[in-house]
Amino acid sequence: MSMRFYAVTLERAGERREVRVPSPTDVQAADAAAPLMRADESIVSIVEVVDDGAQAADALPPKSQAAEFAEPPLRATGSR
Repeated sequence: MSMRFYAVTLERAGERREVRVPSPTDVQAADAAAPLMRADESIVSIVEVVDDGAQAADALPPKSQAAEFAEPPLRATGSR
């Protein structure tokens, strides 16, 4: 799946702002925008933005579920 850019509109108390995030899907764009959200903000819309090669993102792409839930590798304790 290729990476796309999305404009995510956030709203709190009637005030709106927009953040841009890279994401493979619009659903995951909400996950990418979540760390940028302020208390009591909600997502109003998610719209794909045409990538003209000059897109700037406000956040990193979201982690996949596999990466999110992966357990860290076991470390050797050095005891015998």
